[in-house]
Amino acid sequence: MLFKKREPVTEFVPTFLKEDRSALRKIHEMISGAQNHIYIVYPWITLGEEFIIPFENALSNNKDVEVYLITKLEKEDVFRRLHQLDDVERWKSIFGDNISIKYNNNLHAKMIIVDDTEMIAGSSNLTGSGLGSSRDYEGKPQIEANIYTNDRKAVENGVGFFVRLWSHKTSNKYADNEYVLSCKSYHLSGIYQRYRKDFDKIVNQEKMRVKDDGTLKFNGILGYLDSKKAYVLGKTRKDIAVKLLRDSRSLNSSKIGDEVEISGKFNRIEGHSEFIIKELSKGTDEFNINNLRLGLSKIRINGEVVSIEEVIEMETKYGSKVLTLVKIKDNTGDITLELWDNIIPSGKLKCGIKLEITNGYTKVHEGELRLGLQKNDGKIKLLGV
Repeated sequence: MLFKKREPVTEFVPTFLKEDRSALRKIHEMISGAQNHIYIVYPWITLGEEFIIPFENALSNNKDVEVYLITKLEKEDVFRRLHQLDDVERWKSIFGDNISIKYNNNLHAKMIIVDDTEMIAGSSNLTGSGLGSSRDYEGKPQIEANIYTNDRKAVENGVGFFVRLWSHKTSNKYADNEYVLSCKSYHLSGIYQRYRKDFDKIVNQEKMRVKDDGTLKFNGILGYLDSKKAYVLGKTRKDIAVKLLRDSRSLNSSKIGDEVEISGKFNRIEGHSEFIIKELSKGTDEFNINNLRLGLSKIRINGEVVSIEEVIEMETKYGSKVLTLVKIKDNTGDITLELWDNIIPSGKLKCGIKLEITNGYTKVHEGELRLGLQKNDGKIKLLGV
């Protein structure tokens, strides 16, 4: 008896500015039916719980099914995708030793291959908006174009591409090394600096307390250690990582996986918004502009004059006073600096001049956070003059 040869199927699976979950349904169908292995290549992944379901279906069919994932782990990207590291950790918890993960920060390709027999590839990321969801918290559906195929030759080419990418020198093993932990610490800092309410919600799950002056106390799991720094992970949320710049011998344990307690102050270094703390200081505390908040004193900070906004002459009970409002900036933000009585000669106060401020303090004027100098010991120095 002769059997008719199976014709290959190729489908165009787009999304176009309105809810159309056909691409997501196709991916669910492919993964749920996996028997042997799944290859996943996506730089951006935020589907979370909804995307876990087909993997659980695949495991119910074959508990030995293997997953190979290549994704992206750059600090800037991790901040924008707050749940990516959570998702990766969740996949690891489901598949255990059956999942292998690498990250490649040159990655822009997006595709899934199942059992070397079918493939979907295109522009969609594994995100709600990329796969046609209209849920408010996932963003509006984007314009995307994807191709599904089970054509043997096309899938073979896709497998060859995956194998080449997996073995390439730019694809690194996902592990809790310093780079991955640094990504996680960036993730936490972004939440703290821009979304304080979200930060508070997260740290309530952990033994972490932040005072108004920026002092942090944290009880977590030691994840990385060398002589000059340590990373401490959350015990509940693995995407919480605090980087401590300090002689690591001061920790109560040097064993990876042990519970440790640390304390320090927020700091920003090398232009990166990493969540980093230093030892508590008894003297003047060094800050960046983005770290400033009401109630701080003994501040040391450097900035560049952006503009001289206003010079105000006023009469007080102490006599005539002159207030100069100067906008200064660093690589984290800007703030208005109040200078009284020509503390800097007017001829030397120019845009572009860099200042070193010692013993400053923060105040609020008409809703604006400002920086001033302590009356008795506040100092300002012109740099490079």
